[in-house]
Amino acid sequence: MPFDQHQLLPHFTAKRVSVNRRRHFEVEGQRLPGVTTILSATKPREAKERLWRWRDRIGAEEANRITAKASRSGTRIHKVIKAYLRQEEWSLPEGTEGFWASIEPVLENIDQVLLVEGAVWHPLKFAGYPDALMVYDGQLLVCDWKTARRPKQEDWIEDYFLQVAAYCWAVNWVYRDHGIKVERAMVAIALEDSPAQLFKLEPESLGHHWRQFQQRLRQYYRFHALKG
Repeated sequence: MPFDQHQLLPHFTAKRVSVNRRRHFEVEGQRLPGVTTILSATKPREAKERLWRWRDRIGAEEANRITAKASRSGTRIHKVIKAYLRQEEWSLPEGTEGFWASIEPVLENIDQVLLVEGAVWHPLKFAGYPDALMVYDGQLLVCDWKTARRPKQEDWIEDYFLQVAAYCWAVNWVYRDHGIKVERAMVAIALEDSPAQLFKLEPESLGHHWRQFQQRLRQYYRFHALKG
């Protein structure tokens, strides 16, 4: 996975703070909600109902066990991918071998890495940490790494697409003086016992999801204005 370290962009950090038990970031004197905070707070009712039905079907205890295990696996694989992309030493945690076998071929096909988990933000008042800005198959894109026990259908993961769209516009804002213009994104899902799923967003689709994210962002701020 060759890439030129000199092409890496400046890496910014933003202090994570909790506001009403939701993740925010301190940026330029402001406390901005994270992209995932916004999406979680504005999740459509049908998505919530789908989750409730799943919990009812398998039982709360089993649902909590699966959710906790998935969260642990996701966190561990994220750490390994981060170290791999930064060319740092890493070791594979026990129990993540299947996920790594799923995602490793994707990582090996990366042409160049420009940014790994750097803070980005936007004048519309949101912030976050995209997993990677990279060149993949000759195209500059923002990528977010996910894990799942089973393959996902596109209509189940709409919020993933809104998330990477928001990150693209934030990256373009923060690095506007570096000639960066991201017009594509990818969601890569590592599976426990299957090749990774890759969902690529081309410019038209990315623009569509960016407009949807802006609607959710306005909804978020309307709710908090009323609550305040």
